[in-house]
Amino acid sequence: MAFHDDLLKQAIQLIHKEPKNPKQASLRRAVSTAYCALFHLLISESVANWGRVNMRAPLGRAFDHGTMKETSTRAENAKYPGASPQVVAKLRLVSRAFRELQHERHKADYNNTITWDRVTALGMVQQAQIAFSNWKSIRNEDIAQTYLVSLLVRHRD
Repeated sequence: MAFHDDLLKQAIQLIHKEPKNPKQASLRRAVSTAYCALFHLLISESVANWGRVNMRAPLGRAFDHGTMKETSTRAENAKYPGASPQVVAKLRLVSRAFRELQHERHKADYNNTITWDRVTALGMVQQAQIAFSNWKSIRNEDIAQTYLVSLLVRHRD
């Protein structure tokens, strides 16, 4: 199983770790892990396009959370002339999930004034699951591949 798949599975396990009265640590880690799962899925998909297998791991270290967030924000609102509306909708869902999960991950990891509940945390994990599913159905489309490249390259006006 790929690392990103393991992370998503772990996020699901954390949500259900304590059947009654879940611990904040479990809920917060579930949200954070769901974001990391999507982050690593997109990096894995990006570097898989690199021909030199031994250079994929170092290339993966070049990705920046901020650049990926900016790219995802732009992708939500971009025009995709000639692309299938269904593919565009799925790409927008993936990019929105990335942006929103990153935001929620920051809250989960750094804002101790928030008390998480299982329903909210589960919603975040499910958003990652849906993003995984949508990504797998569009991963070979041109606009999806362009999105992957954009995740690594800072946008220039």
